Amino acid sequence: MDRKRFWLIIAVSSFCVIRAWSQSDAQFNQYFSVLGYYNPAYAGTAGGLNVSGMYNLQWLGMKNAPKTMVLTADMPWKYGKSTHGLGVAVYNETLGLDKNMYTSLQYAFRKKIGKGMLSIGLQAGLVNMAFDGAGIYIPDDEDETHQSPESDEAMTTAQADAMGLDLSAGLFFSTEKYYIGLASTHLLEPKLELDENMDRKINRGYNLTAGYNIQLKNPLLELQPSVFVQSNLQMVSADVTLRAVYNKRYNGGIGGRVSDNGKMSAAILYFGMTLKGFRVGYAYEFPVSALIRTSAGSHELMATYRLNIEKPKGNRNRHKSVRIL
Repeated sequence: MDRKRFWLIIAVSSFCVIRAWSQSDAQFNQYFSVLGYYNPAYAGTAGGLNVSGMYNLQWLGMKNAPKTMVLTADMPWKYGKSTHGLGVAVYNETLGLDKNMYTSLQYAFRKKIGKGMLSIGLQAGLVNMAFDGAGIYIPDDEDETHQSPESDEAMTTAQADAMGLDLSAGLFFSTEKYYIGLASTHLLEPKLELDENMDRKINRGYNLTAGYNIQLKNPLLELQPSVFVQSNLQMVSADVTLRAVYNKRYNGGIGGRVSDNGKMSAAILYFGMTLKGFRVGYAYEFPVSALIRTSAGSHELMATYRLNIEKPKGNRNRHKSVRIL
């Protein structure tokens, strides 16, 4: 498949998936390093045992700004002549008085097709949402003194939480040169009742991930363009990234985020390094919207460790996954 045909598929897929989104799933700048969080079909794709962690400190300068962490792990698994993938994903977010946590297990059935590998993945887990009502602060309109919310019977004044079942599914196809994935998260759209006066609904989400490896004339240089789109069929957000890799060890690049109104909402810088199975990365997100008046941007750190768990039996008919930094 040539590059023109590849990007035509991306455009068509984006049109089908995107109509819009609401952020029920975290929006990591280094999405390409935690694809398993967004798509369970990614499990087992990279080969070996892979453990990745990501921490995002969002909107510096704003009080009670979001803090988000995700941990993913996956590995291939062979049973007879069939190939599978197993994975786990843990997500934790603190946003003001809200705390959200997801814990899930992943399974992928993988089938070699031509020069690539097609994966069909399912994910099942639990989602827990909590609200700290004791932290509510209501200032008086005149002297800004603290007033107790206890007089309002509809307002929760204590710790409230609820748990529910969460399911996701996806497709992922990868070759040595490119990858493309489609997934739907929160299929059951769980509605959690924290107490009699408060509930939370998680909207079903859709996402598209795609990337391409371009080997330049200089054998030490490689370009890796990628796109990431999220939607809930009401709003949409899209990330476009271009990174350069030197000597398969150092990488850096730029990216931009486009919001539902078609305008760029953030500019992103990427830096990373690979050394003996370890990969580390850093991303700085600079807002170019009205948010710049109150925030100096967001910081994001990533670390990945990859351990080979099986020895290749010769090179014949051996499939290699696209290298995703």
